[in-house]
Amino acid sequence: MTVEGFLDIQQRVKGWFANYEMYLIPALKFFTMMAVLLTMNWHLGYRLLQMRWILVILVSLVCCLLPWSGMTVISGVYLLGHVSALTWEGAALLATVFLIAVMVHYLFLPGGSFLLVLVPMAFYLRIPYLIPLLAGIFGTGLTFIPVGLGVVVYYLMAAIEKNAIYLLDPSHQIQERFLQILQTFAGNRTLVLAAAAFCLVALAVYGISHLSLDYSPFIAVGAGCVLLLLIYLIGGFLFETNVSVGGTLFGCLVCTLLAEFFTFWRRTLDYSRPEFLEYEDDEYVYFVKAVPKMVVETPDPQIWEISSRH
Repeated sequence: MTVEGFLDIQQRVKGWFANYEMYLIPALKFFTMMAVLLTMNWHLGYRLLQMRWILVILVSLVCCLLPWSGMTVISGVYLLGHVSALTWEGAALLATVFLIAVMVHYLFLPGGSFLLVLVPMAFYLRIPYLIPLLAGIFGTGLTFIPVGLGVVVYYLMAAIEKNAIYLLDPSHQIQERFLQILQTFAGNRTLVLAAAAFCLVALAVYGISHLSLDYSPFIAVGAGCVLLLLIYLIGGFLFETNVSVGGTLFGCLVCTLLAEFFTFWRRTLDYSRPEFLEYEDDEYVYFVKAVPKMVVETPDPQIWEISSRH
C-alpha cells in the first residue's frame, strides 16, 4: 500500500470516528474495562463474587460514564477486593502503592493515571515495552511516574500470585505471610531493572520527540528501543538477573514496530515542506519551525442521475 493510500484510509477512519465519537468512546471504555477485569479474574480471582459475569458487565457499563481516572480508581478497588480475599497483608501493600500513586498523581501529574492499569495489562499481554514508548511520544515530561508505579503494581501482583499457596496456609502467622510477600517483592531485582528501564525510556523518548529534528518522533521510538535493550542487557549482567536476551530483543522489536505505527497514524508530517518563522514581542524574539501535516484530498462522490425519456 502506498503512503497516499494509507493517508486516505487514515483520514476516512478519523472522519468516521469524529462523527460517531459519542458512541465509540463509551464503547472503548467498556471493552477496555472488561478486558482489565477479566485479566484480574484470571490471575487473581480469589473472591468468587467478583468472578461473576453479571458483575463484570455492570462495572464495565458504569465505567462507560466515568473519565479514565475514575476507571483507574474502580480497577484499584476491584483488585483490592480480590487480593483481600487471599491476604489482607498483600491488600495493605497494594493499598499503600495506590495511595502513593494517588498522591503523586493529584499533586504533581494531572492526567495519565490509567497508565497504572495499562502497564500490568501490557505485561500480561506480553507487550510491556510498548507502554514506555507510547507514553514518551503521547505523554508529558512527567508521564514516567505512573509508568514506573505501574511496573511496581505488576510485580506486586506477581508476588502475591506466586505466593498464593503459602498465603492460603492457615498455619502461617500474619507476620510470616507479610514478610513472605515483602521478601518476594522487595528482593526482586528484575523489578528494579524494569522500573528504571521504563522510566528512563519514557523520559528519553519524550525528550528526543520534542527536538526540532525531522522525523524526531520516529527517531525517538528507535532510540527508546535501543536504550531499553542496553538497560536490560547491562542491568541484567550487573544485577545477575535471568534476562532472556532473545525474548527481550524480540519483544522490543515487536513493540517498536507497533509504536512506530501508532506514531505514524497519530502524527503524519510532510518534512519536505518545512517553514521557518520569526516574530517578536516586547520581551522575546521567536524562531518557529512549522512542518505541515500530510493531507490527501478525498474525492467527493458524485451522483449522476440518469432519467429516460418516455
